[in-house]
Amino acid sequence: MSRDKLILLFGLVTYGMGQSLLFIVGAPLSRAVGLSEFQFGMIVAASNVVLAFSAPWWGRRSQSLGRKPVYLVGLGGFALGYGLLALGFQAGLWGLLAGLPLFMALLGARLAYGVLVGAVQPAATAYIADTTDEQSRAAGMALIAMSGGLGTIIGPVFGGVLATFGPVVPMYAVALLALVALLVTMRELPEPERQVSQGPDAPLWSTAARVVPYLVGWFVIFGVFTAVQLVATFYIQDRYGVTGETRVIQTASMAFLSMAIGALIVQAGVLQLWKGAPGLLLRLGFLLFTGGMLLLAFGPVLIFLHLGFFAMGLAFGFIAPGLNAAASLSVPREDQGAVAGLLAMAPTVGMIFGPALGGLIYAISPNLTMTGGAVLSLAMVIWFLFISVPDPRQDAQRGSGPAQ
Repeated sequence: MSRDKLILLFGLVTYGMGQSLLFIVGAPLSRAVGLSEFQFGMIVAASNVVLAFSAPWWGRRSQSLGRKPVYLVGLGGFALGYGLLALGFQAGLWGLLAGLPLFMALLGARLAYGVLVGAVQPAATAYIADTTDEQSRAAGMALIAMSGGLGTIIGPVFGGVLATFGPVVPMYAVALLALVALLVTMRELPEPERQVSQGPDAPLWSTAARVVPYLVGWFVIFGVFTAVQLVATFYIQDRYGVTGETRVIQTASMAFLSMAIGALIVQAGVLQLWKGAPGLLLRLGFLLFTGGMLLLAFGPVLIFLHLGFFAMGLAFGFIAPGLNAAASLSVPREDQGAVAGLLAMAPTVGMIFGPALGGLIYAISPNLTMTGGAVLSLAMVIWFLFISVPDPRQDAQRGSGPAQ
């Protein structure tokens, strides 16, 4: 792996750690400072809503300002927003803030976070698009997805160890790590060559129209995944009869670890050796995801829970780089920033709607969440069988392609 990609991935792994750590540390902290579950949910959801708008904007700015400057803005916003959130919780624990003023302070920190951190993913995705050729695009995008998986694994462990020194310490540590990533990136990461349009920027809707299938794919996969994530601990108790808070948490942690390992196997191993066409990655990934959901729905014993999550991890390992590579190959180089912003927005929209619908459907029937996810995923398999997905090998044989 090249030095510039290692530097890029350092920041992305730190970003992934912060996202996973928030649910491990933030939830108990919110109770400790007297916030309700609804208020904590609002704090988390607020940044996702802002991200859905800020990511496309920052993606387009990366085309004119440069990938590195926009990426630095994102890392700086991550460090600032996470640090402010930690200070807010600290003020609550010390009794300096409480009730509505505390809630508003934490909400403000997350809104500032959402505005600025929306620059991270689009700039990183566009950076990879600028520094890979068409044949290597999926492998490069797999590294982006892999960094999130590594962060998801490291974050809870990191938080668990540092929490012994104080409940807010892990949040301070992640903010500091983001600041280190910012300084390293500022000093060492080169700005890639990119093609800048000589005319006015194309309307965002025209760029979006070219990548609609891949935006829908991101919306579906993250909508279903976050719905499952929301109901997982309930399902472990209701479906498999696991009792005791500690045992339920341990079982859920092992299931999510199984999923992360599956994704890493594909992204760090399979796709670095096998240059599969994006269309094939998408069909294979959504088929595996369908299988994983069916294992969760109909598996009679607990081992099927872990097998289902492992299959979902393998699926995500194929789907994430497949969606990003297909979208990147669908537009010319001068539109890479804009499409990267859209690709960062679509999962965020799924994360807004998925949990709400997942909880509602689970109240009707626990299995309906899983079988409904399987149906949606199978529909994506069929969709990607019948639409034309860019294939860099065929484009090379024809001597042209959208990203040329």
